[in-house]
Amino acid sequence: MKKSLKTLSGLLALVILFISFIPAAQANADSDPVAIEKLSYLSGEEQLDALLENGLVLPEAFEQDEYTVNAVKTIVADIQRGVTTVDRIPYNYTELAELAKRILDVSGQESISALANYTLKDSTVIGTWSNSYTGYNCYGYSIGVHVFQNPGYHSNQSFNMNLSIASMADLVVDDLEALGYWGYKTATKPSSLANYERVVAIRKGSVDYHFMKGTTTASDWTHKPGGTNPLRWNYSSPGYKTWTNEYSYNNVSYQGDITYNSSIYYIIYWPKNVGPQPDKIDFAI
Repeated sequence: MKKSLKTLSGLLALVILFISFIPAAQANADSDPVAIEKLSYLSGEEQLDALLENGLVLPEAFEQDEYTVNAVKTIVADIQRGVTTVDRIPYNYTELAELAKRILDVSGQESISALANYTLKDSTVIGTWSNSYTGYNCYGYSIGVHVFQNPGYHSNQSFNMNLSIASMADLVVDDLEALGYWGYKTATKPSSLANYERVVAIRKGSVDYHFMKGTTTASDWTHKPGGTNPLRWNYSSPGYKTWTNEYSYNNVSYQGDITYNSSIYYIIYWPKNVGPQPDKIDFAI
């Protein structure tokens, strides 16, 4: 009987020890399973491997390929510099923004102080901050349909970053038709527009795309990097120089880490109930 009681007490002690260990182990697991500062010393492939080993699940559109490696490397660098946080994600491609959220979650990283006193180089902030800006990206801003989606969304077509810039522009034309507009793409910047016409410009980089929209004079351009503040481009032409995703969030400016350097396509469009109809005009290509 004494032996049984002794055995029972030993088992109870082990159970208590095990129960007390679980919260501590869980806290250690949740605190910083894959530190961003450690990732920054690894190659892109090593960063991806380390994140996958620590629980990262890639968004459905991603494969373990060169694009994903470059995307991970960009996001990790932006998190390390304080450019990307749980509140501020300056990417437009929805899957890239989702990947950033998942990397932030796996790393347990909430915020790092960004470089102080950065001044926007190529754009100027429009108005004051609104929390609604987090709900739509450059594409939603440019066509006036405020959702955080990719080209092809409104016409129920798939999108990925391997598409050519011309194919991305085609998706925009299809989306606009689904939304009640006639439109066409052109590689030539319009010198001016009819009073019923509108124009947007699209350009891509290695991991993301970006849009600008113009006025009827086609010399005043605005844009919105991801879920951040709308900006006015400081130049009269989108083709003046390479674009970046520098941005402003809640009245603070941040230096971007993504460049958009492809050729530029312009999509000129107008409501279907006004202006020329498709059988009466020659569309540019």
